[in-house]
Order: sequence, then C-alpha cells, then structure tokens
Amino acid sequence: MRLLIDVGNTQVKYVLQTSGLALSEIVYLDYQHFLAQLSQGEFSHVKQVVLANVHGDDIHDAIKSWASFNNIAFVHAQSQATAFGVISSYQQPERLGVDRWLAMIGAKLLYPNRNLLIIDAGTATTVDLLASSGQHCGGWIMPGVQTMFNSLLTRTQKIIATPSAHANLAFGIDSSTCLNHGSWAMTVGAVKEAIIQANSLLNLDEILLTGGNGEELAKLIVDNFQLEPKLIFYGLSCFKAL
Repeated sequence: MRLLIDVGNTQVKYVLQTSGLALSEIVYLDYQHFLAQLSQGEFSHVKQVVLANVHGDDIHDAIKSWASFNNIAFVHAQSQATAFGVISSYQQPERLGVDRWLAMIGAKLLYPNRNLLIIDAGTATTVDLLASSGQHCGGWIMPGVQTMFNSLLTRTQKIIATPSAHANLAFGIDSSTCLNHGSWAMTVGAVKEAIIQANSLLNLDEILLTGGNGEELAKLIVDNFQLEPKLIFYGLSCFKAL
C-alpha cells in the first residue's frame, strides 16, 4: 500500500495506491486535519509515501519525519529535466511547478503517443501542451476562478459579492452573479484560446481536464475532452523509493 500526497496551495489531497494503477478516491483535507490523521495512526498500513508539495517546508518536514519515525519509505517528487518519457521545456526545469510536471507525467502514462492539452483548474488554472513524443511545448499560468473572484473583491470597495462554486456563463443581474459568472467566462475564454493555440502547433488528440474546478469547468467546455481528476496522482504513482 502506497500513500500518494499532493499538498496544494489551499489543502491536502491524497489517494491510496493498492497495486498497479489502482487508486482510491481522492480525499481532501485542510493541513491540520491531515497532520492529525498522521499522528493518530490513520496510515499505519502504508509501506511507502510519495509527496508533491507546493506549500511550505513545514508540512513537508512533518510528513518526512512521520515516515522516518514509522519506518515508511519516503519519496519527494520534484520537477526534473526529463522523467518517465516527459521532457521539460524549461531551461531551469526545477522552476516548473511540480503539480504541472506530475500532471504531464500522468497524462503521458494514461495517453501514450498522443498530443495532449492539459488543463488543471484549481487555485491557479494552468495549461500545458504535451507532444506525443513527450516534449513539453510550453503553457500558461492564470488565476483560478476563485482567485480571480477574491482578487477583484480585495481591490475594489464598491463591489459586494458572495462566492459560488457553481459554473455558469449567464449574464448576472446582481454583483455576486456578475462576478462569479464573469470569472468562469474568463476561464472558459482562456481555455478556448488555448485550444486554438495548441492546434496551431500540434494536431491535438486529447484535451484533459483536472483539478478542483475541473468537473465544473467541464460543464462549460463544448470541445471533446477527458475529465481526469486523478491525473497528478497517476504522475505520483510513477515515483518509487530507491
């Protein structure tokens, strides 16, 4: 049994890997509740932990110490120049976000020899183009839907609005719906433009949606796509202890 952990900007997500590509459902927790589960022996049956972390060092150190204390093999997944058939486009590969790197590795694993556009919609919305050869052809980083919403509220005094997690593009008749739907509209517009840009470089075979907002975003995308909520975890599954 392996514990695959994705420590994101706002929460911890994890799955259990039993064998091969068999992954449990994703569990979402805040940092403190996850650390409490560790200390309470929730994962005593785990033989190996694989961690991706875009948050601070504190939680990384806590997980690593827990693994060491319990004689559990620990692997810290990091971005590299090349791994598992994927080649980074960054001149400084370590600067590529590990969540994007893992999503591409997972995409390559699930859809080999395909030209892929990978859209990860979370706190940030990222877009990455991966050629069938495994070459990363670049991408975008944009504010996520809720990040856009919150950013405008903090920079204005007259807009009063309540956030909503439900995707909708209808014109609003109050500030809350106008701002919520406008944030989704900006994201959908960017995704449509990304598809155009990607097809100008490669003949796309698949468009993959992942991330916390992936399911809601999927309701608004008219192009053919595959919803892959566990894409990062499939990437994590490729990493093994030495």
